[in-house]
Amino acid sequence: MYVDADGRKGATDQRAAVPPGARITGVIEGGGAEAAGAPKKAAPAQARTPSPADFPRIDSGTQKKRDDVRRTVLEEELANELKNLDDARRQLAQGEKPQPGEKADAPAYQTRIRQLRGAVERHERNISAIRKEIGNIR
Repeated sequence: MYVDADGRKGATDQRAAVPPGARITGVIEGGGAEAAGAPKKAAPAQARTPSPADFPRIDSGTQKKRDDVRRTVLEEELANELKNLDDARRQLAQGEKPQPGEKADAPAYQTRIRQLRGAVERHERNISAIRKEIGNIR
């Protein structure tokens, strides 16, 4: 099994058939048709692709600085998304009031409300994702 440079997944029983630049993601032991029906669980990433002994390492101080910069950027993004969420909620509250002569069951009104609610939901998802990323930082 492999993933090519464009992100497409594939499988072959011949290593020579793996496209250049593809990353091998798993090996089915035994190969052939008998293995196709019952795929084996792939080995952990460390067991499959150990780092070479001369692979560059990052000292903990440098990594801490990188993590601090990442946290700062994510916290700025979080603050912006929280502001955008407040704006989107305010726009939704204003948009829920039908315009003069407009009825709540009019297609234009329904479309506007759907778009405004979509914006609120999108900002809520972004906030959740950013908070998750901040939680993943060491």
